[in-house]
Amino acid sequence: MGHRRTMRAAGAALVCAGCGADAPEAAVRAARDLGPLAFEPVIRGRDGGYSARWGDRSVWVFGDTTLQAPGEDGSTWRSSTFCATDDLDASDGLSRLAEPLDAAGAPGELLPFTEEERAFNLAHFGPQAEGTCTEDCGARYALWPGPVVVDVSTGRALVFYTKLMARPGAFNFEVLGSSIAVWERLDAPPARPELRPGAADPTLLFDADEPAPTTAALVHEGVLYAYGCACAGFTCPCLVARAPVAEATERGAWRFFSGGGWVEGHDQAEPVTAGAPMMSVHWNERAGRYIALYSEPVSSHIALRTAPAPEGPWSDSEVVFTAMAPSTPEAWPYAGLGHGELARDGGRLEYVTYFRETGFLQGELRLVELELE
Repeated sequence: MGHRRTMRAAGAALVCAGCGADAPEAAVRAARDLGPLAFEPVIRGRDGGYSARWGDRSVWVFGDTTLQAPGEDGSTWRSSTFCATDDLDASDGLSRLAEPLDAAGAPGELLPFTEEERAFNLAHFGPQAEGTCTEDCGARYALWPGPVVVDVSTGRALVFYTKLMARPGAFNFEVLGSSIAVWERLDAPPARPELRPGAADPTLLFDADEPAPTTAALVHEGVLYAYGCACAGFTCPCLVARAPVAEATERGAWRFFSGGGWVEGHDQAEPVTAGAPMMSVHWNERAGRYIALYSEPVSSHIALRTAPAPEGPWSDSEVVFTAMAPSTPEAWPYAGLGHGELARDGGRLEYVTYFRETGFLQGELRLVELELE
């Protein structure tokens, strides 16, 4: 596990000018640990955990997922999975986290691979490749889901994702680009449509040399805002882009915030805040502000920032609680994410999860309740 601790180099010149001008306009009175989320027994570990309300359910998506026993395909590894629950009261933990399972009792892939990607994975990765693979063995395409948003005008969900080539070894990942999958119904897998016909990979909305707006996302008044936080060292400056949610899968509809306005070219974009490779941003009614929640890089701290608008100005960061230490000393907790659909009492109570390693390729997502003043 631990794939999201990988930090893409942003270049030494990329700094967050003007980020963090004031203290957050949301003070946390107390944090209460509610324990780990309860998944199907076959789940050994999964990280990520972006969520959104879709209809009457809270829907969650995860990245690399390891299994206690192989699924029908003989593999104990998935690069994307999901679950959903109609339990929207997280004050006593979350129950009824359900997901589709195959005949072997294992979840399948959430984001479908293309035939080319699937063929490559079968030839290079997993038990079926043992004894037959002769070159680049252990390599695989991975599709890591990011934030989920819902277009209320159509009822469909949009799932941001990053496409990577993963190879054996710690943090040995190559980002190939990022995109949006379209999820029409919860009982059917999302589609990865061809968004740029004629491109080398037409399923990708953004190429590897462009900002990947897969860190956080939200919809406000029909406009989709998406953040990309590319890390340089221990600092992760975040760009923000936007597009009409109805045109989100059209590359030409996206504009980047330049500090003075919204521009077409990402090379003119300026960071609006600092965060982490995974982060959540949503409106909090009690504070009357957008709140960003995330794990501080290479730290056990879960931090909060606030802003009056998605593009800022964003406040300084404030540590709201310290995550439980992982079982291995060289690891650290990560994937701190807020879940706005679960907020209660007018935003007085917010809920956050983070990933904690508990063993080799094993971990848990712990749920924490934050009480705002």
